[in-house]
Amino acid sequence: MREGTAIEIAKFKMKELGVGKKYILRYRHFVLDGLEKKQIRAENHLFILIGENAEIKIESKAGIFHLDEMTINEQQHVHRGLIKLENLSKRTLSVRFIQVIPKLEKEA
Repeated sequence: MREGTAIEIAKFKMKELGVGKKYILRYRHFVLDGLEKKQIRAENHLFILIGENAEIKIESKAGIFHLDEMTINEQQHVHRGLIKLENLSKRTLSVRFIQVIPKLEKEA
């Protein structure tokens, strides 16, 4: 997925969630060493995957992205909750996301 598409998806997802235009976008670029696993806590955030790599596995409560796994009938590009990244290769790889952070209303 390209950045422009990810930004459009963010816009529609935030509208669906009732956030409207009250959100922040961040570009996140993670570098994973060979066979490294990493967890990201994204409680009320969305992480939209940019690019694809068959040697990366991503799991969250939204679903799984793993191009080499033939038992998955839908690859998930939008993740939330606890996100697990796994480099399935012995070489260093990158994973890039657009992070969508809803702005919280300040309590009076």
